Amino acid sequence: MKAKLFIEYFKHVEKRDSILDYGSGDGPYRKMLTEYFDSYVSADYEVTNLKHSNRAEISIDDNQKVDVEDNAFSCVVLSEVLEHIYKPHEALQEIKRIVVPEGYVIGTVPFFMWEHEKPYDFHRYTYFCLKRMFEDNGFEIIKLDYVGDNLGVLTYIFTKVFGVFIKPIRKIKPLHFLFKTILKIPALLYFLLIKINFVEKGLKKYFGEYPFGFVFLIKKPKEV
Repeated sequence: MKAKLFIEYFKHVEKRDSILDYGSGDGPYRKMLTEYFDSYVSADYEVTNLKHSNRAEISIDDNQKVDVEDNAFSCVVLSEVLEHIYKPHEALQEIKRIVVPEGYVIGTVPFFMWEHEKPYDFHRYTYFCLKRMFEDNGFEIIKLDYVGDNLGVLTYIFTKVFGVFIKPIRKIKPLHFLFKTILKIPALLYFLLIKINFVEKGLKKYFGEYPFGFVFLIKKPKEV
């Protein structure tokens, strides 16, 4: 769901000469981004990047700095990264420095998420925190969207919790397959409700306050 919106946002990006994948990890969007942009550069933290199979082209230091010139990229990707940055304002200021005037930053953050990339997991953001944080750092907000809702989170928790109980029978393949299939039913029903916009139209105001996370598209203003 996040990825669908994330990809949709690229339609708003006019200039596509260069992009920086800030906090690239294994580079899950590398292939797609090289099709959208003439030049793709990955940047990651040296300590955490060692845990991944793909090495980043440049390093981000402890102060969120990257060794590139001002206004170097027309777009920056910031996907599932902000929650791992203890001082996110420093990162946003550095990103603002390296993106061109009227350049874009496209990213995602989790809201419902277990602790991960330990011990570098520091934050969970609300819509209002993200809005204020982007504005305080001088960005114009083009899109800031909720992804998921209480029903989706409940469905996910149900699958994860009851999935633990069927692990002991995984060697009994027919029975294990049967229970795994049953566990997928709530997720399939939720997916169907999403596809027909039932949640969006009828239940969003009741169940929308506990999302999976957020997707955002922000813009650096034109320099005067």
